[in-house]
Amino acid sequence: MKKSILIPLILIPAVIAVINLPSARSENEVEAAYSPYQVVNGGFETGDLTGWKVFRLWKNESGMAAFDSSLVHNGTYFSSYPYGRDGNYQLGITSGSITWDQSTERMGYLRSSNFILGGSGWISFKLGGGYAASFAYMSVRKVSDDTEVARFANKNYNNTTIATAQYGSSITNAEAFLFQYYYNMTNVVSLGENLYILLCDTASWDWSILSADSFVTYIASAPSPNSDQTATNILPTIQGIDTADNTIKNRYFNTDLSDWTVSNDTTQGWYWYSGAYPRSNQSGNGSLGILRSSAFTVTTNKYLKFDWAGGLRYDKQIFVSIKEVGTNIEKLRFVRRDNLSSKESEGFDNHICNLTSLSDSKKYYIEFADARTGGWGISYFDNIRTSSDNNPEGDRAISISNLPLTFTVNEVQEASSYGAYFIQETAAQCAALQGDQVPWSTLATEYATLSAAAKDYFVAGGTTEANVVAARTRYVFLWNKYKATPGWTNFLVSSTGTKYTADANQEAITTPIDSSIATLFIFASALIVSAGLVFIYRRKRA
Repeated sequence: MKKSILIPLILIPAVIAVINLPSARSENEVEAAYSPYQVVNGGFETGDLTGWKVFRLWKNESGMAAFDSSLVHNGTYFSSYPYGRDGNYQLGITSGSITWDQSTERMGYLRSSNFILGGSGWISFKLGGGYAASFAYMSVRKVSDDTEVARFANKNYNNTTIATAQYGSSITNAEAFLFQYYYNMTNVVSLGENLYILLCDTASWDWSILSADSFVTYIASAPSPNSDQTATNILPTIQGIDTADNTIKNRYFNTDLSDWTVSNDTTQGWYWYSGAYPRSNQSGNGSLGILRSSAFTVTTNKYLKFDWAGGLRYDKQIFVSIKEVGTNIEKLRFVRRDNLSSKESEGFDNHICNLTSLSDSKKYYIEFADARTGGWGISYFDNIRTSSDNNPEGDRAISISNLPLTFTVNEVQEASSYGAYFIQETAAQCAALQGDQVPWSTLATEYATLSAAAKDYFVAGGTTEANVVAARTRYVFLWNKYKATPGWTNFLVSSTGTKYTADANQEAITTPIDSSIATLFIFASALIVSAGLVFIYRRKRA
């Protein structure tokens, strides 16, 4: 009978020990699949565009989006040619649902998640396609203001010799082959800068299309690429930024193309014709490229007028862009007048472009584009000037609607990126069981920078995004265990300040209680229970 009395007494220490053990969810249980230094799904190994955001260009038409999840696959191009991808998937040029004719006509942008430039500062990537660098390229931009800091084209397009050397066996077609490139981003920005990648397909046909793979934005030690593998930064230089005003410099082209920049994608292209005006066909219809103005402002005179001739009917290849200095974002795009839909002529017609939507505090520049190699792939301009009126009405150029004017991520992508950042920044301390040493105040500061929508998504009970759920789980554990640490605040709140309440399958966030008091309370409760058991036993014996 004495043994039966001892059983509850023996169990008491074990019960206390179990109660005081950490949660079954250890601090090491959730590891991020990537870090804030690496873009999400940079190799498209999810088999889709997870982590990337599609932006349309042509009138926001869904059937004209250059990038689509179906283009992520593990196949070849043109039936048999290998892409030369890494891993199991690449972003290709066609798919089972998108034919070559459809794909090559499409235009748009594909934005990566944000990343922090770290390690050696080098990044690497693979690009294919993109015959004309002016119209199909990769851009790297600052998250803070969309400033473009670097631009890269596929300089090895269809070079079968380089492709064969890279692939290790014979490559007979390298039009969409994925060439390996490296670039040291510290040439243009400092370590710690928040950046994102933007794939750009801005015109139709003539291989204005990209294939891509293996975006690696964190390389610990600097690589040693050869000249073929070293990417060339082709970021455009804009003339006259410091002297920009509400006029177009050298608008009549009386003597030359001074104050204008010629950017040809073929050996010859834009040139000054017969001492009169610029033309895009120095080598014939196959010439490709851009003629870029110096900077100007939009203040009093908010309309742009010019004389235009050439193959204007091909409006997805021959057009006029108004771009913002610094970001190089296309704020407006104009094509031929409505009554010139079939124009193929060297005769000039007046065109008027409405610039009233542009800011009077920004600076802009014009790009006249010729992206056509076929018949009537020519464009001529003259007498380019700003004006205060937009008459006659019949001369007004068509403005392409719904251009993407900024490249922000949605709240899910924003919250996911922060979730991955939280996991990464707490990983080392959690692995060492030193959760009280995590940079809590820094994490709180970074969380505060999220948009209202991202905060609301982060704390919403129904949120299932993997990085958010993993970060919240770790947050709850850390807060419940180390909240008494000086300087710690419960910062996981919605846009209105409502604190996060854990999901039903997670630990609840509790109010701070001193651990020693809690232990004493548990011990005292256990003693009372034991005493009660002894009392009951003795009563039965009596």
